[in-house]
Amino acid sequence: MHRERGSLKNPFNGVLALFVGCVIFFVIFGRQAADRFLFQPAPASYELDDSFLKVESEDGEWINVFWADGSAGEWTVFYLYGSDEDIGLAMPRLRSYQLKGFNVICFDYRGFGHTLGKPSERVLYRDASTVYDYLVKERGIPESKIVLHGRSLGGGVAVELATRYRPGRLILESTFRSAFNAVLPLNWVPGDSFENEDKAEKTSCPVLLIHGDSDESIKVSHSLALREAFGRDRALFYQVAGAGHRNVARVGGAAYWRTIESFIRRLK
Repeated sequence: MHRERGSLKNPFNGVLALFVGCVIFFVIFGRQAADRFLFQPAPASYELDDSFLKVESEDGEWINVFWADGSAGEWTVFYLYGSDEDIGLAMPRLRSYQLKGFNVICFDYRGFGHTLGKPSERVLYRDASTVYDYLVKERGIPESKIVLHGRSLGGGVAVELATRYRPGRLILESTFRSAFNAVLPLNWVPGDSFENEDKAEKTSCPVLLIHGDSDESIKVSHSLALREAFGRDRALFYQVAGAGHRNVARVGGAAYWRTIESFIRRLK
């Protein structure tokens, strides 16, 4: 009798072991795939000069920062770029903001551009918080006049900042629901990162979601899901027809910038 009970347990134990093994496999695979997708540092696309700042991080490393005054100076845009950029590649967008009167600030992530080190979710959040604190404490910018604009990977950093602070506006462009959702067709795998959808309810500022309808890297459905997570009462959605993952601003053209400026300044 004792042997019979033991034999009944064995199949269950085998299935359980198989399930646990599958979960561990997907966690490891998902993390590796997400890191490859999110962190793609390349040699710096620009040269340093005296116009760049160095801000010291909590661990003593120096973060390379770009700052430019706008002619109006009322609003400051903190731009957080995508996984395939650095400050140099983001410069056309930064200058466009500046020409429209906005102050702009942007920093190189660890291993990107001219900031040394290795990128990770935790370090990205910490360095972004350091730059945000620099804006408020050193530059004297009121939080209510800070716009967080995150593109792709930068959207995940922007959402985290919006849960830690109280910025005036949040713009998410080509942003994903979470890292695993961007690379795996599964929602049950633990160990996810950049969990933007789950963090949405912890933010309080108005949100503008921008996405190209031809984005093959991160489907437009991600932004639609984020709109529901933030709530339609404070989240606007702007779809750019014919735009992919990296060319939303170019394809959107004047309408893209009109939408952003109207959202920030609350123009009709």
